[in-house]
Amino acid sequence: MAGQITQPIIVIDPSKEHVRGKDALQMNITAAMAVSNMVKSTFGPSGMDKMLVDVAGDVTITNDGETILRKIAVEHPSAKTIVAVANTQEKEVGDGTTASVMFAGELLKKAGGLLERGIHPTTVIAGYKLAEQKSQEILGELAIDVGDDTDILQSVAATAMVGKAIACDDLAPICVRAIQFIKNGDIDVFNNVRIQKSVGKSIEDTELITGVVIDKRRVHDAMPKRVKDAHIALLTSGIEFRKFAKAPGGKSNEKMKVTSALQLEEMYAGEESAIKSDVDSLYNIGVNTVFCTQSITESAQGYLVKRGILGVARVNDNDLEAISRATGATIISNIVDVEESDLGTAGIVEEKGAEDEELIYIKDCPNPKTVSIVVHGGTEHVMDTVEGALGDALRVVADVVKDNTVVAGGGACETELSLRLKEYARTIGGKEQLAVDAFADALETIPRTLAENAGLDSTDMMTMLKAKHIAGGTTSGIDVYNGDVIDMYENGVIEPLQVKTQSLKSATDATVMILKVDDVLASQRREMAPAPGQAPHDYDAF
Repeated sequence: MAGQITQPIIVIDPSKEHVRGKDALQMNITAAMAVSNMVKSTFGPSGMDKMLVDVAGDVTITNDGETILRKIAVEHPSAKTIVAVANTQEKEVGDGTTASVMFAGELLKKAGGLLERGIHPTTVIAGYKLAEQKSQEILGELAIDVGDDTDILQSVAATAMVGKAIACDDLAPICVRAIQFIKNGDIDVFNNVRIQKSVGKSIEDTELITGVVIDKRRVHDAMPKRVKDAHIALLTSGIEFRKFAKAPGGKSNEKMKVTSALQLEEMYAGEESAIKSDVDSLYNIGVNTVFCTQSITESAQGYLVKRGILGVARVNDNDLEAISRATGATIISNIVDVEESDLGTAGIVEEKGAEDEELIYIKDCPNPKTVSIVVHGGTEHVMDTVEGALGDALRVVADVVKDNTVVAGGGACETELSLRLKEYARTIGGKEQLAVDAFADALETIPRTLAENAGLDSTDMMTMLKAKHIAGGTTSGIDVYNGDVIDMYENGVIEPLQVKTQSLKSATDATVMILKVDDVLASQRREMAPAPGQAPHDYDAF
């Protein structure tokens, strides 16, 4: 027939790997579940740690799910989607990363079973979305309004830190006080609660400073080491010889031709006089502490010493801004423009620490918008662990302060959701009911894993736990220390509602995204001949 094409048309490059249909779905599900299983053993108070060694040989030992997934090299795109669940959870609420990843993995596992039974992915997705919406509704019913109860906030902080092998009872009150100091206005944990590590002492010596701690020291040992009732000037310049103004093109507007030693001496005397005048101007408006982003020359140091002013140089911009928020000082670019109204105040500014480990403490600020937590510990690894735990605890306390709602932990919330969803599933017609049931079963992975990681019989514990909930104990959860089912709320195992709602949302969204993929095309990797003198590399053949 005229116009008929007799040659085959190559639509897809045969060098590319092509997986489609159920095979593509199962491949993606398997890759995502592998990531979930990787962090599963770290979950809960009895979770195990992972040792991560990078290419430089640096070792990180942690059981924090987000840290583990951020540091490992994940190749498969579906696995990266599950890693994104942890990243989103950490960014939005600061805790619950491992639980989110486990839940997403279990949702995909259950979905794989439904696909094997002939259920279409679209039906599974529709059922999962219905279940997630109903779960959010049930969570709203389970939420407990706590207001600004300090004891509850401390329980929330302690729950976030449990399992980190640190003294939660000592650190939880520090986290709560830190958030209470900065809660007037927008609570920005990242910028307004600074964590500074100091090797030495024990974890119990970790302290909250109502101000800022920076890793700096005085520019001269003759300066006062401790200043009470500090009046602080902040400069983005230094205290040094003044430079001539620059004209366009970078050339000086003024030139000085020196023809004799006397003239040179007079020039230096003029510069010294200018520096002395600058220091005197600070002293005359009450400054006894000054922080600069640039240098303080030796001659300037001498004048500061004579005036009893503590000077700190080469302060980075972030530290200078933090000092400004804590003390109320205005950051000024030129020393001659500093006025008394620009000064900040602090009860004490002092240098503390052993040689080469000095820190400048700016504390007892009257109304700080930034506070600091100084972490003490015997080793860097211990302090890194404490820093990570404090970061989680601060975020969840901030969540509760903003939202005022919590739920019971220890698997209580997930168990109640699972039981209610199963009742809800019976009211739904069609095959979506199977997906809602699968969603409910997936929720049980949280209490079940808590029991397994504690060495308990998970079947027995789940039976006891469900019996308690059926009898009306909506806040009953697993006591991993005693192998019993107890009231989590009464025993202080409490989590923010936001952590649970975000976990459900991010895990469901990631699962739906993976289930919608039914075709995977991947270019094969092949070795290409290197150029002369070039090491061989793998290249993607597109």
